[in-house]
Amino acid sequence: MARFKVPQNCGKVRVVMAIGGAYAVWNGKDDRKHELLIVCRDKKQARELARIINEKDHNGEIDVHG
Repeated sequence: MARFKVPQNCGKVRVVMAIGGAYAVWNGKDDRKHELLIVCRDKKQARELARIINEKDHNGEIDVHG
């Protein structure tokens, strides 16, 4: 299990295809301070994480299993 800190001004995230064909959740920002990139097991997990982050259903951190 990994815990990721979600930046306060993260903005909307989306599901993208990362290197090697893996799915990831990314907010589209290129600066390291506000960038959020979480590589996921599969598309289902990526969509669920994106929903949680976009609806702000977290307390500044998000746990990723797998």
